[in-house]
Amino acid sequence: MITGTMKIGWARVDITPPKKTLLQGQFHARVSKGTLSPLTATALALEVCAADGTTGQVVWLSCDLPAESFKAELVAKLARRCPGFDPTYLTLNCTHTHNASPVRRGMYEEPQNDPDFMNPDEYRNWLTGRLAEAIVSAWKKRQTGTISRGFGYAVVGRCRRATYTDGSARMYGQTQSADFQALEACDDHAVNFLFTHNAAGKVSGVIINLACPSQCDENGEEFSSDFWHEVRAGIAKRFGARAHLLPQCAPAGDASPHLMLDQNEEKDLRDRMKVNDKQIIARRILAAVDEARTHASPPVAEVAFAHEVKTFRLPRLMVTPEQYEMEKRIPTLSEAERQKNPWGFERIWPFGPVCNIVQRYEQQAANPLHETECHVVRVGDVVFATNPFELFVDYGTRMRARSKALQTFLVQLADGSGNGFYLPTARAFAGGHYSALIKSNWVGPEGGQVLVDETVSAINTLFTAEEYPRAR
Repeated sequence: MITGTMKIGWARVDITPPKKTLLQGQFHARVSKGTLSPLTATALALEVCAADGTTGQVVWLSCDLPAESFKAELVAKLARRCPGFDPTYLTLNCTHTHNASPVRRGMYEEPQNDPDFMNPDEYRNWLTGRLAEAIVSAWKKRQTGTISRGFGYAVVGRCRRATYTDGSARMYGQTQSADFQALEACDDHAVNFLFTHNAAGKVSGVIINLACPSQCDENGEEFSSDFWHEVRAGIAKRFGARAHLLPQCAPAGDASPHLMLDQNEEKDLRDRMKVNDKQIIARRILAAVDEARTHASPPVAEVAFAHEVKTFRLPRLMVTPEQYEMEKRIPTLSEAERQKNPWGFERIWPFGPVCNIVQRYEQQAANPLHETECHVVRVGDVVFATNPFELFVDYGTRMRARSKALQTFLVQLADGSGNGFYLPTARAFAGGHYSALIKSNWVGPEGGQVLVDETVSAINTLFTAEEYPRAR
């Protein structure tokens, strides 16, 4: 832990593929047919310099991508390009748009003999070069500045899992049927803000942290940064074209911007307002920005700072012998039998080794732990804590309730999110269906609680009893 003055630098780059690519986020292959809104990557470099010459640092990098599995390649491209910055302290998160390119081959069938098509490996190589440029630029632009924090609420993410009288649950299940009981979990409408200011006191950028992936356009065939594009435009209008936005998705594995309730009322409202779903969400976020900015904490130039990089080892969700035998039988079943099989729609998932039940079962005794990289960063009264999962909302609630920080920015889909997948609660796992089944999860509820406990412990060691800012 150090206390010192801050140097702040921002940069952003367009990461919209220069050619056609696949689009990640659905079970079927989609090839891009243009750009609805540009994909952006934004870097924020923060260096804290103490009077005795010691320093602390972090670079946050937020990308309009489905997930990340290229951090090692990105760090390699930073070598010798960013003097003074230790890439250990780079933390990378994704907004989880479903209208951006995958960065690994094998998920979907690719078009053949199309000179205008860029495959995922080619895109990843191009992408990591662009991201390295953004990080280097942000680091080089560091200037003395101040920060202030804000808080508010915006209705963006809503629970997307319906529960039924038989105890089952279903993602995007019908809510009009007589056996519908309730949505499975509470919504999280909290929005955390961190504003940065330049030496003249003007807002140079803002981190916005809220619990919802950016997926209004998730079935489309065009590149889209979704509702964050509208929010970026609103930030530029309020603070100037040079002001930056760094979006972070808080735990929202069981939430989305798609409504399970109030669909008719919301559509009627949007029609009368003459806005679409992304625009009305942006209006709500920007209203929270205005309130938070008006009532933000006084800007400070000197802060307590710490950046801990942790490797948490979580117990893996184990494949049962019954699941193993069932999976082996699937290739021998007729199409009609397959559709009746409990694995049904899961059997063709293209999402990598998490879905390979046979291999998982045969290897799990030798590899029972799932390693996750997590960053815990204290900046004054606030703390940031990352995880690689699509983490269900309840876990974030537990972390925030126990955190000693005045504000707690939890960031999912970070630092290895390409290998994280969903992490459901015990309640969700009992209900089953997509996002809460063996083929959706490396880690289950037991590991989720370990993640909560380890994260809370890492956060709270950064705050002494005398500093404890939260009243009880």
